[in-house]
Amino acid sequence: MNNLVKIFKKIFKEMILNDSTKDKVIKSLNKKINLPMISEETEAELMDALYEAMQEAISDAIDAK
Repeated sequence: MNNLVKIFKKIFKEMILNDSTKDKVIKSLNKKINLPMISEETEAELMDALYEAMQEAISDAIDAK
């Protein structure tokens, strides 16, 4: 694989898949999604777990090629 592509992949992952972006995405989703009979805290925990899984899947997809 081209070294430039490897560098771009690394930069993309560092810019997008970081704690700051994660916090912003989870807060935004938590404001937009309301699951009845579940507290906001529990919703945030659920979204955190979903984000972690998505983050790992995105990272794997980026590294796949």
